[in-house]
Amino acid sequence: MTELDINIRGATLADLDLLLSFIAQKAEFDGQLPNLRATPENLRHTLFANSPLAQVLLAEANKIAVGFALFYFTYSSFLAKPSLWIDDLFVRPSMRHQGIGTVLMEQIFQIACTKNCGRIEWTVATQNVRAIAFYQKHQAQILERIRVCRVEL
Repeated sequence: MTELDINIRGATLADLDLLLSFIAQKAEFDGQLPNLRATPENLRHTLFANSPLAQVLLAEANKIAVGFALFYFTYSSFLAKPSLWIDDLFVRPSMRHQGIGTVLMEQIFQIACTKNCGRIEWTVATQNVRAIAFYQKHQAQILERIRVCRVEL
């Protein structure tokens, strides 16, 4: 196997179509493609305007984009500190198990530490056992007692 040159960089407006493609691939992987509502216009407005609501990291292997992480900051009243919420972490299936997800996670950890976050949180589908094992390898605790609540608007 050839060694990969893995690079993580912040997404720019020029990456908009690529980002939308990755989001669609993740939605398909999650079985949520019928619920995908993201458009280039609303991604431009929410991620690349003057006050972006979230940040995006792109993972490149040998200068080819192969994955992304989308995250934003929240606040923990219990910790009285910011928290980092990972909304999406995705690596193309053909590029998995080559360290790309680990490099993305390490970059997210570094950002969270720089911002003095008290924790990093995200959700994982209960049936995604590979992802659960990956996250546990990165010291994540899977909180069985917490359920996600959602109101669609």
